[in-house]
Amino acid sequence: MRKTAYIGMLALIGFVAGCTNDQGINAATGALAGAAVGSQIGGGKGSTAATLAGAAIGTAIGANATPTNKVCTYRNPQTGALYEAPCN
Repeated sequence: MRKTAYIGMLALIGFVAGCTNDQGINAATGALAGAAVGSQIGGGKGSTAATLAGAAIGTAIGANATPTNKVCTYRNPQTGALYEAPCN
């Protein structure tokens, strides 16, 4: 049961951390969520280590999260006009 809960929490970190197009914000959000999860896992003297490990893992997940609503800027080669569209 605990293992399933931890996997679910890590999936939640990945989902929450990838909500913006800004990699720095995603990393910070992942760090906070990971620290929260880590603090729940560790007990006693291991609590600090688990919190730090959770923050590190959350930062990595958040920094590498791919947002689903990412928009890129493209240039029309014929007219030179700029336009935004979902990234390929």
